[in-house]
Amino acid sequence: MKPDNEPYRILVVDDEPEIRDIITEYLQENEKCAVLSAENGKQALEQVLPQNRFDCVISDINMPYMKGFEFLNEVQKRYPDVIRVLITAYNVEEYLEYALKHDIGNIFVKTVPFNFPELGAILKNLLTRKIFGLDHYFNGEAATQSFTLRDIGNLYQDVQTIVKVIPEIEKTKRLELVLVEMLTNAVFYGILNESAENKEQWNHNIMLSEKDAIAVTLRYDAEKYAISVTDNGGRLCKKDVLFWLNRQISQGGDGLPVGVGDSHGRGLFIARSYIDRLIINIEHDKKTEIIVMNYFKPYYKGYKPLHINEI
Repeated sequence: MKPDNEPYRILVVDDEPEIRDIITEYLQENEKCAVLSAENGKQALEQVLPQNRFDCVISDINMPYMKGFEFLNEVQKRYPDVIRVLITAYNVEEYLEYALKHDIGNIFVKTVPFNFPELGAILKNLLTRKIFGLDHYFNGEAATQSFTLRDIGNLYQDVQTIVKVIPEIEKTKRLELVLVEMLTNAVFYGILNESAENKEQWNHNIMLSEKDAIAVTLRYDAEKYAISVTDNGGRLCKKDVLFWLNRQISQGGDGLPVGVGDSHGRGLFIARSYIDRLIINIEHDKKTEIIVMNYFKPYYKGYKPLHINEI
């Protein structure tokens, strides 16, 4: 519900009636949204959108008449204030180039079973524009611990301390690697605004001021854990993230990723490869938050979504 107690208005566009129905029912019953639906982008543009006002449009990618990217591109032209979210059952990596071209930051995936809590959390973040923090990703009680990191020379030990708090965790080395990459990026790119070309000259024996300290929050319940890494630089942007990720999965003529030698994007690619959910939230020139989230057991089967939010 909006602050004025009016329901958020959402349009669901998918050529599969079962998917349209279950998403519509969930949003109406659980999120108290006002929801309409359409079978494809053509019907939505010609019959539904001109007659109604919406806060958000959720669209499948592969549909007859026009693809989801083409449809949401037209939505952006005609209704620039409407939030746009794509949804697919296929590998999101195959669509990164289109996401970059059409300025799409959120591609939700159809898992088995369908991950309704995650859909609700992502939509709530977007609709309320309260994209930062871990609250929306946990229902009920969850253990929380916060850390403030200033001594960069102690970064590896800090990462080990954080990881040890998580109960029953497997593959700790992968998580430690991801956190080291995220924290290094937060310090040297987010706060110090260093150049990637001068990595060999970076000074790792520094103490950040209290104002520039990196904030880390860990939260976990019986189902999953999430760790947020926040810097007060806000220098990251969605377009760059999509560009770097796409270069890591696009192959050149030699069969290698075109971004294999890139200085930027390595940490984000590693995080996306090793972690169940990578969520990036940005308020330009103010704050960047990277959230990594893992489920303790592989309950939701499917591909990984894409979530990059800017305000």
